[in-house]
Amino acid sequence: MSLRVQTASNEFYHVYNRGVDKRVIFNDERDYQRFLLLFLLANDVTSVDVRQAIRDFTIPELVKRERKQLVSIYAFSLLSNHFHLLLSPKVDLGVSKFMQKVATGYTMYFNSKNERSGALFQGRYKIKHAEEEKYVKYLFEYIHLNPIREDFNKANSDQVSSLVDKAEKNPWDSLGVYRGKVVNCLADSVLDKSVFYDLHPSYEFHRQALCDWRQDPTKVQPL
Repeated sequence: MSLRVQTASNEFYHVYNRGVDKRVIFNDERDYQRFLLLFLLANDVTSVDVRQAIRDFTIPELVKRERKQLVSIYAFSLLSNHFHLLLSPKVDLGVSKFMQKVATGYTMYFNSKNERSGALFQGRYKIKHAEEEKYVKYLFEYIHLNPIREDFNKANSDQVSSLVDKAEKNPWDSLGVYRGKVVNCLADSVLDKSVFYDLHPSYEFHRQALCDWRQDPTKVQPL
């Protein structure tokens, strides 16, 4: 993907990566929380000492601090061995700077915690440009279904609604934030919700699209 595409302001990008050799990158709640915290602290044109920030401030205090953001984050899903994001750059090279800061900060944390060394992620993050509004809407659905993807693809029609219920309660996926079922000030604070509500008349409209996902033959997975 060219640098020109990555720096196009007001454009949308699907960004994703997984652990090297498909290894687990989130072992426990602390790991997920640290990755979300980096979404907040790394999303700043100014460098931040993450350890000092965590030591000196509470999460609500960190949420309230002013920053000049590198990107807008519209959706996220964190799985045990990979993650998905829907982003827009707010400054030149915003996506690449943000992802470099997140990957470096999390790798340093993870390696220190687990007494390991070396790369944690499978090379450079992957990025795809969402050129049309319908694809941006599709990405909200694709990302929000990821935590239940395996069960969802095998479920019968009577099981779909309960699986979406399960996804709504996942604290490491932005679906729950939009639904209002996840009370997490950090997850809520990192999201720019404007695009979601521009594309969806209501949350229930989005939920119905998730339930109807497999019935739409035009929906082909982007990976």
